[in-house]
Amino acid sequence: MQTTAAVLLTGCILCAQDGVAPAPRVEAIAPTKSAAHAEKRKDKYTVKVETAGWVDTGIPLVAGDVLTMTAEGDVKLADGRSAGPEGSARGWRDMLRQFPMPQADAGALVGRVGDSAAAVPFLIGRSATVDVRYSGHLYVRINAPVELFASGSVKLKVQFDRSQKQVNVESHDLAQDLAETLPLQIFAQIPRRVEDEQHRPGDVVNFALIGTEQQVKEVFAHAGWIAVDKSVDDAIVNGLFATLERRAYLAVPMSTLYLFGRPQDMSYARAEAIRVAAVRHHLRVWKTKFTVYGKPLWVGSATHDNGFERDERNGGITHKIDENIDEERDFIRASFEASGGYLSAAYVTPVHPVSKAHTATGGSFHTDGRILVMELN
Repeated sequence: MQTTAAVLLTGCILCAQDGVAPAPRVEAIAPTKSAAHAEKRKDKYTVKVETAGWVDTGIPLVAGDVLTMTAEGDVKLADGRSAGPEGSARGWRDMLRQFPMPQADAGALVGRVGDSAAAVPFLIGRSATVDVRYSGHLYVRINAPVELFASGSVKLKVQFDRSQKQVNVESHDLAQDLAETLPLQIFAQIPRRVEDEQHRPGDVVNFALIGTEQQVKEVFAHAGWIAVDKSVDDAIVNGLFATLERRAYLAVPMSTLYLFGRPQDMSYARAEAIRVAAVRHHLRVWKTKFTVYGKPLWVGSATHDNGFERDERNGGITHKIDENIDEERDFIRASFEASGGYLSAAYVTPVHPVSKAHTATGGSFHTDGRILVMELN
């Protein structure tokens, strides 16, 4: 499948270099699930965590498993605090540190499924019951930056309450079905780019979702995306509350852009504490008038902020984006896949795809022009 996609993409690039627009088409995306050999595993495991960083337990998990985990032990942090598996309450200095799981206390035991950068950590603490949504190995770690961990260990016991005996992943058939039945003509009616309030063309439309509003919101939440604040006033209030509670404020508002003559319906971001002001994954979503398979079609624009640059409209300061915006588009899919968020996915090459352009503020970007389409779980 990867070879086929590579050939198609190479052909697309060659067409663009020759000045010939690639033909509209739909390409199936095969799942990239991690292998999980459930038939060879035990019903119970015990793991010792005594180092900084993520630890691969080697325990294979399969989507649909239900785990009960219990932990005991203590770790010593470099600032003198001791923490059990539930962690130690955050202090003011912790607000200046990068924690693997910002929502959990310092030194708490946390886990995730798989080693993808898009995987979302979850709290284990002293005990937890976890519904597994994605197949892969169980990874665990102490919730502390590497430099904050000093010594100690935690013993984790894992028991399968419900065990799937075979890998339960989306089949290639589902991806192929989407590629064969997706109504390509709909995407000819969707603008290629969003615009600012003065109608300057900006970011490219590079992803689409098929699902209800509730599905869209739930999938983003499960995949670790945060709905950002809509105004500066909201940001001031929520930022103050976050500070008083000694937790990171990550819902920094983003600018308003327009599609179909209206502002975005939803805005989401994924970021780390401290860096959020300059570096973050972020996207905007609009509901279209179209339906696919009886469900609403949503489209959006995603880019990755990685610093600041001058706004060519007014000489002010604005965010600089990574020029290869396809990486951000594909990060969305990786985050949804790591949380079991979609049933099938495909790439759509629309009529008149964008290859190189500038944002409304003047920043440059390039893309293969394809739109990622996902049918939500």
